[in-house]
Amino acid sequence: MSEILLIEPYEFLANEYRGNNKYAIYAEKSIAYWSAGARQTVVIAYPGAIPADLDIDDIKARIHWTMPLWFRWMGQADRYEDFQHSCLLFVVCLAQEMRTLGVKSVVFFTGVAHHIEYSLIEVACQIAGAQQIYLYPMPFFASPSRLLPVVQHASIRDRSILAVGVSDKQVRDEVIAYRDNHLAARPPQLNEKIDRTATSYGYALARVAIFGAKAIAKAISRKNAGVVRHPIDERKDYDALSILRIVRQQKRALEYYLRSMIDEAAVDRLIEAEGSLPILYAHYQPEASTFPEGGDYPTHLDVVIAMRKLGYRGKILYKEHPGSWIYYSQVVGFSRVGLCRSIEYYRQLAALGCVFVPPTYKLSEARGQKLLPVTVTGSIGVERSMVGLATCCAGLPWFRGAPGIYDLAGTFGEAGVFYDQRRWQFEPMEGVEWFDRTLSMNTINNYPGIGTGVSSGSATDKAEFLSDFAELMTQLDNHLAA
Repeated sequence: MSEILLIEPYEFLANEYRGNNKYAIYAEKSIAYWSAGARQTVVIAYPGAIPADLDIDDIKARIHWTMPLWFRWMGQADRYEDFQHSCLLFVVCLAQEMRTLGVKSVVFFTGVAHHIEYSLIEVACQIAGAQQIYLYPMPFFASPSRLLPVVQHASIRDRSILAVGVSDKQVRDEVIAYRDNHLAARPPQLNEKIDRTATSYGYALARVAIFGAKAIAKAISRKNAGVVRHPIDERKDYDALSILRIVRQQKRALEYYLRSMIDEAAVDRLIEAEGSLPILYAHYQPEASTFPEGGDYPTHLDVVIAMRKLGYRGKILYKEHPGSWIYYSQVVGFSRVGLCRSIEYYRQLAALGCVFVPPTYKLSEARGQKLLPVTVTGSIGVERSMVGLATCCAGLPWFRGAPGIYDLAGTFGEAGVFYDQRRWQFEPMEGVEWFDRTLSMNTINNYPGIGTGVSSGSATDKAEFLSDFAELMTQLDNHLAA
């Protein structure tokens, strides 16, 4: 019985668990496990049979729910139907093998399933009844950063912090430093730095040209011609012309936003005339923070529509994320913001009563008396919780349950916090205490650089990571044995 399945672990980590019959390792569309001292390998492809107890419609619905990931990573919509069937059969096969092996816990070396293959593995886990463990990068630590194990079962909707004690790391100092950094009006240390190259339209066009030239050269040379790929890897990304269209749409949309927004003085006059207003802090998109972490509200339009359905009738201020002006960065390549921003997108928001404000608009103390921030899962919720201020988080942030964090219904529904300004503030130290209590002894060293892409390279950090991870595995093993 291989009760714990590790999803594409780092090679140095995999070496620690190979040969242990309690563990199995998923890599390159196959599962390796050990029985009687011998390695066994199962390729995950198409199933030979479909078990009668599988609810195929449920599996299809779960796959369909991940469609925003397809829009982000796949450029050939005409292949979606065929690819969806490949995904269905992949999930069925993987779920069957997990059942056969007796897998109870699956560990992902990422914060959330925000790529297509991992989203399919997640669905297979849910069908097989295996809990999913993710290692979520924390915003409070510079180098080395820390990871918070989170667990989910039926879906991301039931995600919670896995507070089982995996290290001796106390976090109070880092939490207070994070709060003080916010009070000093400085950006979080881990935020990506936006430079002129990243926001240059001309540079983006040059990158598109390079991308297209490489694709042509590859086609002429017939590189990888005849290579048989796994059906899940047959999906095609956007080609150069599609990327060009996305970049152009992004530029036109943001120009429209800047033309349509009102200046800061006009915003303040509107607040004076209207009284209390919500201000929607838009996310940089496409990003995991809105899908899958947004849950039922993966777009800002979904959030605004929900606010209207709950009965809110006033104006809604909309503040665009500065990252929306990134066309190409060294971290993610083409930002693909044009997939989520268009002139029509802004027209739809305006029709629903949104008023666009400058992306540099600051929530001063005076403005904060009249404005309640709304986000999907943004870090503004963490920052405000630590200083005793309420925030509406429409999605499913990892910090659900922190003081001052309200969902849409709790904010704009009957007797919602928005309508009672006395509830906008609370004892400032409550948030600090919550994050200290929740995270201390529950995070592990992020030696591999999950979420940052950069390993610390320190032998000390590596040893600490291995020790912390081993303790996490011990706690999982104890839980499974209980």
